[in-house]
Amino acid sequence: MEKSKIRSLYLYVGLAYLITWFFWITAFLLGYKDIAFMNILSWDFNNQSSVISFLIFRLGVYGPLISSFVITYYFFKLEGIRDLWQRITKWKVELKWYLYMLLIPILINLAVVLIGVIIGIPFNSFFKSELPLSIILIYFLYQIFTSGMEEPGWRGFLLEKLQKIYTAEISSWILGLIWAVWHYPYLLFLYSNLNLISIIFSVVGFTMAIIGQTFIITWFYNNTKSVLITILLHAWLNTSTTYILGNITITNPVMGVIPALVTWGIVFILLKKYGGKTLTS
Repeated sequence: MEKSKIRSLYLYVGLAYLITWFFWITAFLLGYKDIAFMNILSWDFNNQSSVISFLIFRLGVYGPLISSFVITYYFFKLEGIRDLWQRITKWKVELKWYLYMLLIPILINLAVVLIGVIIGIPFNSFFKSELPLSIILIYFLYQIFTSGMEEPGWRGFLLEKLQKIYTAEISSWILGLIWAVWHYPYLLFLYSNLNLISIIFSVVGFTMAIIGQTFIITWFYNNTKSVLITILLHAWLNTSTTYILGNITITNPVMGVIPALVTWGIVFILLKKYGGKTLTS
């Protein structure tokens, strides 16, 4: 790979971090607080300051997306933009990948519930989302247009370029760590009320879960070459986790590690079956 194209990887990550962290840290300094989705849906904020900090925070989510188009155009011009856009809008993939997209996140979360109950977490601690089931489609669409929009950057740009240098396995390790660290300012905000040991425990669990998810999404992407399917997977994973696990992985640091263990169980199966070179048949 040419030096200029390798440089595009560093610039991409730096710009994605810069955009996101600028908006997130600005929002935190303005007094940002997580707002219940039902309040967002009804636009029920405490005051104008809450609205401003909320909008600024949400803009930060688009750091990877914005960076993907800026860096792609700078290094690969319109041809690169066309290629990226074709993969973002590619919906014609085998039906089984849509089924996997729906089922795998649910199975992961149900396995977390099962393990939680086995180790003594009350069953009624789960399935306690603040969101009624009737708006699950609305919440899923919200996730598509917020968190899901990270995917044109992480998978559409960074994963695609990393795999021109490394195997799918090594690329997933690198991308997973980059993706996890990208979340760190928000994690520190989210876990600010916990003690230091709990924060470390939660951050490590989150990081390993994200790296494991990266392997799974790499498997999806390499077998479909569709960024769209990864957008849907990312959004559905967040949606199903909200409805099944709620906030238990935040309030209980031990439960923050279990999703990582379950996710890595799937990763080991994928690596065993498909191998780490491409994660494809």
